[in-house]
Amino acid sequence: MNTLKIAYIGMGYRGKQLLALTRHIPYFQVTAIADPEAREADYDVPCYNQGGDDYQRMIALHAPQLVFIASPWQLHVAHALYCIQHGCHVALEIKGGLYLHEYQPLIEAAEAGKKKIFPLENTLFRQEILAMHNLVSAGELGEVVYMRGGYRHDLRNLLLDDQGNLGNREKTESIWRSKFYQQENGDLYPTHGLAPLCLIAGIPRKDRFVRLTTFSSKPAGLYQRIRELGGTPHVPVTQGDITVTQLETASGTLVSLTHDTTLPRPRSLDFEIQGTKGIWQGDQRRIYLEGKSPHETWEADTAYLQKYEHLYWQQWGEEALRIDTHHEGMDYIMLKALEAEMKQEIPYPADIHDLALWTSVTPLSIQSVTQQRTVPME
Repeated sequence: MNTLKIAYIGMGYRGKQLLALTRHIPYFQVTAIADPEAREADYDVPCYNQGGDDYQRMIALHAPQLVFIASPWQLHVAHALYCIQHGCHVALEIKGGLYLHEYQPLIEAAEAGKKKIFPLENTLFRQEILAMHNLVSAGELGEVVYMRGGYRHDLRNLLLDDQGNLGNREKTESIWRSKFYQQENGDLYPTHGLAPLCLIAGIPRKDRFVRLTTFSSKPAGLYQRIRELGGTPHVPVTQGDITVTQLETASGTLVSLTHDTTLPRPRSLDFEIQGTKGIWQGDQRRIYLEGKSPHETWEADTAYLQKYEHLYWQQWGEEALRIDTHHEGMDYIMLKALEAEMKQEIPYPADIHDLALWTSVTPLSIQSVTQQRTVPME
């Protein structure tokens, strides 16, 4: 059996998840891990833990063909660029968007070295999202007019420790992630909501974004939790509890994105797709198709999504749901899609250009909030 030599940079929450899943796929041969706190006894492979740059020694000694990068957001570009320049393909965890044109050096290096960069945006691989992609492509919703999505996930217990101190929960991403809540005000994490909408609507291949406007609420949620836990009441918080970004495409499609991480709520990606022939609501798992559904009456979407089930889920869905219980199969499907691309069997549905577009919403939304205006995306 052909195998691919892989390595990891970053063994936090996300790195551990991906490592566990790749070990269920024989094609991926894990050769080494680089993380300042990684220990060989925990992972059964060589661990490079002698400081933040020890990943360079790992690349030199093991020559992995593909490197998974799951380090803190601000290190992604430097880590990926080094790997590409030293002959590796890259599977890059999501966030970015620290500044405009952040990924341009990666794009240029990947093109020059003929290397691939795979954005690890797992929501692209959700079973209902891929089915909706097929359903929309088949014309069932008609012409798409409006889409909605977001990252709506209560992160207060991550950002704050049990004493109400911001950025102090040990051995978690709280230490570096919370800094963004004290320095920025915009959509800090647009990709989970935006990437599936771009896939469904064919952005940027069939349409393109031309402008956006972002509004941000007051930051009451973190302050209230800090007071409840007895923390420092005057700690600076710049990030609003809710940011809403409105985007417009060249064809006139509207997209709404919500970032909502510091108020109490169940987790949601808030998907809705509306077109000239009907509408789908992801959280409610319901659909209405004019002329097919009972008049002005919602239907469960199950039958429609089964009809348009994506090839990925037809092939790997059963094992994905069995192995990847944490994320309802989508991480496993993502890794199988990566394997299929590396074997030149099925193309991966996104590349570094897509990641650059999705993450550009962060600096542009910050600019929109600061300047209180609509900003161009072209």
